[in-house]
Amino acid sequence: MLAVYLVLLACTMAPVIALQLGADASILVWMVFILVLIKATLLVDHFMEMKDAPRGWRLATQGWAVVVIAALAGVRSLL
Repeated sequence: MLAVYLVLLACTMAPVIALQLGADASILVWMVFILVLIKATLLVDHFMEMKDAPRGWRLATQGWAVVVIAALAGVRSLL
């Protein structure tokens, strides 16, 4: 469980560190999108304890992140 906490911490810190190092805003946006997917998977599997749940339930609970990221990416591409 400690490893999950550390990965979540790293996923949270990575965009801030990248911004401080001068990363471009467009790179940061996609970096955050990818990290949200990683964090959502970890949260669903470990903290919601869906690791052993039926496949349909896991896909439904993890699918929300994909839908949200796709919607945000679509809106961002329109701007």
